[in-house]
Amino acid sequence: MSQPRLPSGRLASGPKGAVAAGHPLAATAGLRMLEAGGTAVDACLAAAFAAWVVMPDMCGLGGDLFLLSRAADGTMTAITGGGPAPAAGYPPRTEARATLALVPGAAAALDCLRETQATLPLDMLLAPAIRLAQDGFVISAMLARKIEGLPPDRFRDELLVGWEGAAPRAGAVVRWPVLAQSLRRLATAKSAREILLDALPEWQARGALLQPEDIAGYTVAGEAPLRMSIGGWTVFGQPPMSQAVATLGALGRAGIDAVIDSDDAFRTHMLVEGYKRAFANLEGFGHAGDIAAVCRRLLDPAAARAEREAIGPQASEGPPLQRNYGETTQCAAVDRSGATVSLIHSLYRPFGARVLSPRTGLIANDRGASFTAGANAPAAGQRPRHTLVNLLALAPDGAIFALGTPGAQAQTQTTLQVLASLIARPDALVEAVRSPRWSFIGGKRVACEADLDEAMLQALARHGHEIALRPPRDWLMGSVSLAAYRDGLCYAVADDRRDALALAT
Repeated sequence: MSQPRLPSGRLASGPKGAVAAGHPLAATAGLRMLEAGGTAVDACLAAAFAAWVVMPDMCGLGGDLFLLSRAADGTMTAITGGGPAPAAGYPPRTEARATLALVPGAAAALDCLRETQATLPLDMLLAPAIRLAQDGFVISAMLARKIEGLPPDRFRDELLVGWEGAAPRAGAVVRWPVLAQSLRRLATAKSAREILLDALPEWQARGALLQPEDIAGYTVAGEAPLRMSIGGWTVFGQPPMSQAVATLGALGRAGIDAVIDSDDAFRTHMLVEGYKRAFANLEGFGHAGDIAAVCRRLLDPAAARAEREAIGPQASEGPPLQRNYGETTQCAAVDRSGATVSLIHSLYRPFGARVLSPRTGLIANDRGASFTAGANAPAAGQRPRHTLVNLLALAPDGAIFALGTPGAQAQTQTTLQVLASLIARPDALVEAVRSPRWSFIGGKRVACEADLDEAMLQALARHGHEIALRPPRDWLMGSVSLAAYRDGLCYAVADDRRDALALAT
């Protein structure tokens, strides 16, 4: 793999393993597991647990967790930890964040991973996170901004009390003893759902509609990921209700000839237009629609070819695209055996439902805000579609790549661009992650990072795309963590759009 000069910590390689995560302390926790002989799954779990402590605005046991893995023997497994709305009833439309709390899928996903894929003891995987919560961590600039944006209400007050009254500013040191205690209990509990049941009474007292039977009855099992072939590559995506199928569908609609074309503007035009058509296919993607039929059409080569042939030289009027700015973080890891993993987890919007259990330190998600209308309308006992996208790509020469990103609705488009770059130049890992990005935002409008080549921006405008410039290295364009295994070496790349870090051993 080519290794251009980068800021320290953005690219890492080694023979024993590599990990990239959305926070330096999460990446460090993952690396410790690799150095202890753990697997890529172990590394991602330790990184996720650490993120629950240092990125509480984005993730936690009260949220979702999705994982896509390829074992050393080639076995592909998807873990889908996204729970449904309360079974007893769910409001059709609501603005109250507490009532948007769905069954937290992270606990059931963790139970499944403990039984099937993790190899190190759970107390060992949790040790870095427990130490951070007990001994203290430094508030990052991004977390400080999220705290500053909170209204002066009960949630903010309870959060800061749990942090022992720490100043909510960048650089302040926070200790979180109640969360440390919950993580210790998690290390010895028979099921992670026991910890959720500890938090539930306080969540309910603050307005959550979840019931004990909702949590106790939700389980997760490994399943086959989505799959498509293009140009000798095989690409795997997170199953529904993830919109990973839109990324795969867009790639097929752009076509391999466009992906490997040397004309950057033509390739971008085809990817944007391919995404518009894939996204339009998602209209029936929801619990009240035919999800399997939508996936079949998006992954069908004949349907992709027919839609590709309808793409002209001028930008089409794409479907309206609701922008949302939910919070998510992701990590990826590879180990010495070649096992490769991407894990993504989320509370949805910053601090989720803003519902805290002071006794446990657990924050409830507000994933119910992902319900929209039509096939994806709110309904009791149902799951909404979401944008949490894990991808794995197997190259013709046997190299394997795992990636994902935060970035709300841009996630499906960021992963599309990185994947297309890898297919075009599989040895250019860093360029795939760091290259300036675009994001279709509805109609003919495309948001572009301002450091995109000026000649290409002008060419896109001639194609009829309406360009809306965003700042270079825009955090809204996501922050990809990528892991790869090729020729016996492990690689990780961390995106500089957020505070990510890549480490290797």
